[in-house]
Amino acid sequence: MGWKLDIAEAQESYLSESDLWRLTQQFLMHSTHTTTYKHILMKALLESTAETDETGKITFLEISKHVSKIYWNLVITHGLRQVNVKNGQSSVEKILIDFQETHCIPSNWNFEKLSTAHQNELIKLINIVYKKYVYGSFYSSFDGTIYSFNKKEEWIKLVPSYLVFFEKYKRILMNITNYQLSIFLEKYNSSHLMKNILSKVEFVSARHSLAEFKNILLLHGQTTCFYCHKTLQKVHVDHFIPWSYTQNDVLWNFVLSCPTCNTSKNNKIAQKDFLYSLIDRNEQLNAVIHMRNYTENKLKYTYEYAIQNGFKIWTPNRTY
Repeated sequence: MGWKLDIAEAQESYLSESDLWRLTQQFLMHSTHTTTYKHILMKALLESTAETDETGKITFLEISKHVSKIYWNLVITHGLRQVNVKNGQSSVEKILIDFQETHCIPSNWNFEKLSTAHQNELIKLINIVYKKYVYGSFYSSFDGTIYSFNKKEEWIKLVPSYLVFFEKYKRILMNITNYQLSIFLEKYNSSHLMKNILSKVEFVSARHSLAEFKNILLLHGQTTCFYCHKTLQKVHVDHFIPWSYTQNDVLWNFVLSCPTCNTSKNNKIAQKDFLYSLIDRNEQLNAVIHMRNYTENKLKYTYEYAIQNGFKIWTPNRTY
């Protein structure tokens, strides 16, 4: 009955890495799931680590932004049912389908095609469901060890050991979560909807347009490729630390590059001297545009953990 909790403190006990793996595997593989709510919250938390403050705190609405995007692309774009009741719908599915019908939104639209007003309205509606049913239940699934939360003030505060664990093993944890979510969906959806299911699940959070980030960086003076330093004729926006690791779009991780460098870098991570160049760039940019919850240390440990997650080091060809 953890979902009934309105406020809870994380259990104060030392957790070894083995304990963290045990609790996470217990949640992903052995818990009873009647809907995909907790799977999606796990994905959202892994995506949200870049947005936590120095204490590990993040608001319900910030998490619900990720939850809403994931669900929109699963339910509306791909037509996948999210509950283990035949012909039934979860509360979130009903919200999404009613919202789509009310606003006459085409099914082939991804979440980012919605207007900002529509996105915000949907985030608030889904936040009501998650606030009522999910945060307390998720807390109980981890034996009260993963975070503190307060429904009235609408925040969770991840325990530091979990925050480090999520960063250190993000790629593995996201893959396991996607796999377990796919297994759940496979049980309750028709076979034709399950085609390429892992790809559908993996990329529900991918942003389709990075234009807003390109415009911000151009407006604030980046006119040369971040890597080879040639004047930008055609502009590409690059996740300095690859999206497949961060699963998030934050301004402090974006740089502008030429097409050649962006294509060559692909899903790799630039050598360390570029990390220090980005730290300098962010210090200047942060003085003009406050990048909420950005710190130099956060960028440094994200870079190091990405390498630990298996991303290859890339060096640009300076003769470009």
